[in-house]
Amino acid sequence: MRALSRRTFAQGALLGLSHWLGVCRPADAYHQPSDGVTLVAEGRPVVTLVTPDTPTDSVHYAAVELRWHIEKATGSQPATVTESKVTSARLGKTHIFLGDTQFARKAGVDFDALGPESCAIRTVGRHLCIAGHDTSGSPVDVNTSAGTLFGVYELLDRYFAVRWLWPGELGTFVPKAESVVVPLQDCVVTPRFMQRHVRTGAGLRAKDHAEMGFTAAAAEEYMNAQAAFLRRNRMGRRIPARYGHAFVNWWRQYGAEHPEWFQLVNGKRGPSWLGGRFSMCISNPGLHEEIVSQWRQHGGDRPGHLPTFVNAVENDVPGQCECDACKALDGPEPPSYRKFIPSKSKIASKPFVSDRYARSWQAIQQIAAKYNSNAVVVGYAYMNYFAAPTSGVKLSPNIMVGFCPSSWFYPRSGDEQDWIKAQWSGWADTQAKLFMRANYFLDGYCMPHIFSTQFADEFQSAANNGMVGTDFDSLTGHWATQGPNLYLLLRLHIRPDVPADSLLSEYYSAFGPAAADVRKYFDFWEAYTSDGRARLHDTFEALGASRWRSWAKAAHAIYPEESFAPAEALLDRAASSANGDQEASMRVQFLRLGLQHAKLCSLAAAKLTLGNPDSNSEKGRAELQALLAFRRAHERMWISNLNHCAWVESTSWTLPGVAVQSQDPDPE
Repeated sequence: MRALSRRTFAQGALLGLSHWLGVCRPADAYHQPSDGVTLVAEGRPVVTLVTPDTPTDSVHYAAVELRWHIEKATGSQPATVTESKVTSARLGKTHIFLGDTQFARKAGVDFDALGPESCAIRTVGRHLCIAGHDTSGSPVDVNTSAGTLFGVYELLDRYFAVRWLWPGELGTFVPKAESVVVPLQDCVVTPRFMQRHVRTGAGLRAKDHAEMGFTAAAAEEYMNAQAAFLRRNRMGRRIPARYGHAFVNWWRQYGAEHPEWFQLVNGKRGPSWLGGRFSMCISNPGLHEEIVSQWRQHGGDRPGHLPTFVNAVENDVPGQCECDACKALDGPEPPSYRKFIPSKSKIASKPFVSDRYARSWQAIQQIAAKYNSNAVVVGYAYMNYFAAPTSGVKLSPNIMVGFCPSSWFYPRSGDEQDWIKAQWSGWADTQAKLFMRANYFLDGYCMPHIFSTQFADEFQSAANNGMVGTDFDSLTGHWATQGPNLYLLLRLHIRPDVPADSLLSEYYSAFGPAAADVRKYFDFWEAYTSDGRARLHDTFEALGASRWRSWAKAAHAIYPEESFAPAEALLDRAASSANGDQEASMRVQFLRLGLQHAKLCSLAAAKLTLGNPDSNSEKGRAELQALLAFRRAHERMWISNLNHCAWVESTSWTLPGVAVQSQDPDPE
């Protein structure tokens, strides 16, 4: 979250205090302490929480969250009352006014001027106002503007040093507080990125092997805990952008009447085979008109001050049209392009076509702008149109491009990392708005596959080069084995300018006296991941495994049984260091359970992998039973999203009954 002074807040969100301070009663209640507002003194809360008499759901939730965290910090709950219960006599004591209270309005907070997700944080006398832009809806729904809730999380983050490591109480690190004083301030906080989205992984389930994942009750509990956790990390969006592969059903709907809208490949329009995937003839003017027409049919041309999104995202397939009009829009292939395209990638034999997509998005936006000046065209930089355009094309800032590298999971060589960042910079040079739409976190299965340093480097480079939002696919939730990856994924959305190592120090501090040992443990796995780059590539290629859909085919080869011993020794040392600190010991045990689970998965993979034609479920019966018994015993620890594990395993292993094997499509 970034703090903006009153003078720099573009919407003029706050008015001056003088008109209200002139009529304050009693006068001593509004005397401004010179050192700020005291919330905790001598280890006890000295504040009362105040909500409106009829608070929105998100403001009520904000009060519940603030009360719970303060109790964790002090051992005592602060009182919570509605505003009508606060008399002038009680104003001599400290209060935190939450949401749209009369106190906040008299203090000059202009709620109409607060933008979505924004919150005014103001000290007023001995009191604190946290007053945000709040809309109706569930407080954990990313489409609900919960400015007051975000303001509460900002308070807890900055002044109580609360850190949210993983879902659930054990993953919530609340240091004991002897004294908490909020310094004098008058500011508005707003999430830096207009969309902060990590897909929840709720749909990643093995329908034919449900026994491999969570029980139904545990799955519901996990998703609820994860939803709360994501909001604590300020996931949400200011503008409801809708986009995704736009033309999946178009051949069936329009192919007979308008074959010219579809790819021309080997002299034929449309899919190359019955039921096959297809790209569009993206340069076709009639296609552009139809895209805008459908946007208008859905109300996109209605007047308003908010952006309205025109979905022009290509299907989940390389751009393949060979017509002269499309080819005429292409720029020259970058000299280094083929050096960085994996030889067996599905785009290795495809031409470089980024410029045709960029220019076509521009043409679509120009049509849409005739009907609504706020029309924003959304496309993806993906497949063989991922690399930056080379023709010097300049795009409208009302074009938003989702940066979606395919085939470039971590770890990378230094040259690969630099090249990926250069492509972002090249797209930024077009003047389009960019959001990070990456699939990186589908990689790794439940193994200790650590790439936090390279990820942070790329994220922060993008954040410093025009990034306006994110959409990561997906949160697979392997908290006990991939903690540093996931902590940075979420924390960088809030503090993108803080060095990654400082953010990781926050994570490790939650392990108390074992912090240094836990850092060494994850450093070991990050080095193992980085040093194993060639092994990853060669093994996945040899076994025909996918980095996102059938990782468990290769788990035993990438993480053989003997690889776990050094890590186990490091966690033994951490457990010894944490002895005497109950909370730190429990968190170290959490990591140990995650490692034990990963090892059991590796042992099962060795017997069940579909990468070995001799594998069968009978050979791996004992290993599978041991794994399932472990999952049932520990499923509510949230060490892993077990449904994601089962989803990967269902296309990786020979399981009892009919194994589910499917072609690996690209994630979306």
